[in-house]
Amino acid sequence: MTAAKTGVDRSAPPPPDTVSGFRFPDYVRHRLDNGLTVLAAQGARGPLVHSALLFPAGADRDPRDGDGTATLVGAMVDEGTAERSALDIAAAVENLGGRLGTGADWDVGHLDIHVLSHHAGEALRLLAELGTGSTFPADELERQRRRRLTDLLRRKSDPSYLAVDRFASAVYAGTPYGHTLQGNEASAERLARDAVVDFYRRHYALADGVLVTVGDLDPDALVRLAEEVFGHLPGGEPSTQPTVEPPLLSGVDWQIVDRPHAVQAELRIGHSGPPRSHPDYVTLTVMNALLGGKFTSRINLNLRERHGYTYGAHSSFSSRRGPGPFVVRTAVAKEVAVAAVNEVLGELERITQERVETEELDDAKNYLIGTFPYTLQTVSGLLDRLETLAVHELPADYYDRLPETIGAVTKDDVLRVAQEHLRPQDLVVVAVGPEEEIRGQLGDG
Repeated sequence: MTAAKTGVDRSAPPPPDTVSGFRFPDYVRHRLDNGLTVLAAQGARGPLVHSALLFPAGADRDPRDGDGTATLVGAMVDEGTAERSALDIAAAVENLGGRLGTGADWDVGHLDIHVLSHHAGEALRLLAELGTGSTFPADELERQRRRRLTDLLRRKSDPSYLAVDRFASAVYAGTPYGHTLQGNEASAERLARDAVVDFYRRHYALADGVLVTVGDLDPDALVRLAEEVFGHLPGGEPSTQPTVEPPLLSGVDWQIVDRPHAVQAELRIGHSGPPRSHPDYVTLTVMNALLGGKFTSRINLNLRERHGYTYGAHSSFSSRRGPGPFVVRTAVAKEVAVAAVNEVLGELERITQERVETEELDDAKNYLIGTFPYTLQTVSGLLDRLETLAVHELPADYYDRLPETIGAVTKDDVLRVAQEHLRPQDLVVVAVGPEEEIRGQLGDG
């Protein structure tokens, strides 16, 4: 059948439809007498509930000479309690038909569980047991420690890990951010059960905790369930948020990790940035989208399309409670390592000196506004957003206002935040590759 007969012109793409309005799902926020904060929302398309218990027990609280403690504790909270062994806990999750996960990032230690909604109460009771009564059996600790040592040994051959490790130590020397989440072999060898238990007792306190639960139940009912399960438990002592003060950088500091036979150079370029709660964060997200945060960004089009140096390059501001890094990451052929870095530095200079074009700015804002609702299509996506609200203490209507806030960003706003938060003259460049060849390129420059 021809286009004339169907009345459809297939020579051009269809026009865009009317953009529908966006409203963040309603949620309930409640604080229990013991200090535990509860956020609950109804957001499931099926009979599911996803719950997460969060504590301020991230790697920013690793003790001195105890790098990697937080992530080891996070990995072990489901390895045994006074009532159940690790196998008993695994069997309990299996009987619920659920999925349990534990771990830690830079900001929090977390336990989360997915179950059918009629098992929501049992799931919360299991989280309460693990979050307040983990015992860290010595044999399980030794197994986890040996597993970590093996993983750290494997990572030594991973250029991406080597780049992250050197970048952290260069940008955040002497601070809690100056290492990777897993620590290193020396710190893993030193980890003793007493230190692990002490970290758990000090940082896994309900008075500091947040319970986020999303699913096919009324939010008020979820709050009542949380009150029933957690309300009688002791809150413990709140802890103090650690301070991270990165050292001042001066000039472009090249850090080369030698891999003599590598055919590629793994690159990390950047410096410390603002915390997630900074009032400029949304504007920075817009600026970064057009700089290096999406496929059609300046840095990616420059390195990939214009020069053919890489398959992809990306920039980001990390979402941390403290001053997380701004970093550009890519991998290029070793012969063009310095040339690629110079192109990135040129893009950083350009965005701090010139106003962006209207079309380019509109494209970045439309991309961010248009993709955001897709992140809320699942219970896990909505739970992630509620976690962000709680962990970074954002306003209750933050996500309701987000599309409008993004839409209001101007060219002057982008220039201002670029000038205030990007430092192309004072940053660290990490290159993992053949040192002699890369230094030769620097000498040629």
